[in-house]
Amino acid sequence: MVVYTASEGKIQCPCGRIIEKAEDYKFIFLKKEMREIDILCPNDSCYLREIGFIKFDMVDGKPILKEAVFYPPFVTWNVSQLGPTAMDLMKAQLRDMVKKVVDWKKIEADMGKLA
Repeated sequence: MVVYTASEGKIQCPCGRIIEKAEDYKFIFLKKEMREIDILCPNDSCYLREIGFIKFDMVDGKPILKEAVFYPPFVTWNVSQLGPTAMDLMKAQLRDMVKKVVDWKKIEADMGKLA
């Protein structure tokens, strides 16, 4: 297994999949009542599969971010491999997910159908 260094700016799932940018992750919006989007490893055969989530509230019919986090096994793995720099890389990827990747207009439309 190849382990990348933090200077290369790459996160790695414990399954071995290298994740370079927020667009690499997969997202699934099944927990609509809980207002939660699951963050999945892009490797379809990953044994962890779900590695984090994005929670939001609905205010005046608009989704408002509550929190975006990776689960501890994913965080611990990356910190053990990359050191403290991993935290900055993961935070940047979460920020990009929320700002650039998640289609909030589609989420708003889906949540409007539930009301």
